[in-house]
Amino acid sequence: MTATFAADVTLADAQARLGQHGQWLPIDGEPTTPLGSLVETNSTGPLRLGYGAWRDLLLGCQFTSGAGELITAGGRTVKNVAGYDLTKFMVGQHGIFGRVVTITVRTYRKPEAALLATFEPDVRRLGALLTTPARPQWSVLTRDTLLCGYLADARTVSFYQTEVPRHGPRDVRRHTVEDDVALRLRLWDLSGFRASLPPASVEAFVRASAVSHWSADAAFGVVVGSCDASHQSALDRAARDVGGSILFFDESRRPTSLTSDPGVQRLLHRLKTAFDPRGALEPIPVTSP
Repeated sequence: MTATFAADVTLADAQARLGQHGQWLPIDGEPTTPLGSLVETNSTGPLRLGYGAWRDLLLGCQFTSGAGELITAGGRTVKNVAGYDLTKFMVGQHGIFGRVVTITVRTYRKPEAALLATFEPDVRRLGALLTTPARPQWSVLTRDTLLCGYLADARTVSFYQTEVPRHGPRDVRRHTVEDDVALRLRLWDLSGFRASLPPASVEAFVRASAVSHWSADAAFGVVVGSCDASHQSALDRAARDVGGSILFFDESRRPTSLTSDPGVQRLLHRLKTAFDPRGALEPIPVTSP
């Protein structure tokens, strides 16, 4: 139930190879993007609800430091670290502290079928579902609807198909696993911003920021969407007002800023100096305090 890949293998190629063995890497991301880039940008999306995030799936990795050293961290077992786990440190660091060379991941049995349930856009409905046999494997909240996805073997999906209607959905329908992947890819748009918030504050953030195009993983308090540069200050203020933070991306999906907190900036620069003493990696993007 584990696999090791070179970082330049695309998500689509990894899924195809795993599929030959009835396995699957339950991660969200653009299929044509290399796995190393997905780790470095933390492409974690709605599937986190059922399978965990990159930090849960990534068991080990090799990466090069700014000094050109090849560093190996983690391994093929779940509990393999004493002290700080450098494997987790590589997730979402955008190449600042190192370049991923290989990754070792936890895999799951490949789903045979999928079910999509549509509800009213109410976060409380999701909270109620999480404690029932109709707990979804993924969920996305939008302005107009709450979408819940179910992925499993055919028999289990048939059970969900009889169980979910008891919870008052607008619609329940089966579709293919490929359709499910394509839907999540459309919903989880990382082209503009990614906000990390207390889950109970998602709706407050959306109202205060007045953002028009967004999707939310309400169970974990993550909101993604698009916005123009003139609206970024309003989103940043709305995120901080509810105790969260926000990351903005340029057209190539690189972060334009990581933090505006001076203390965090100093910490990041100290870490970068430790990992990149020769300045070979990209500089840390920060905003003015």
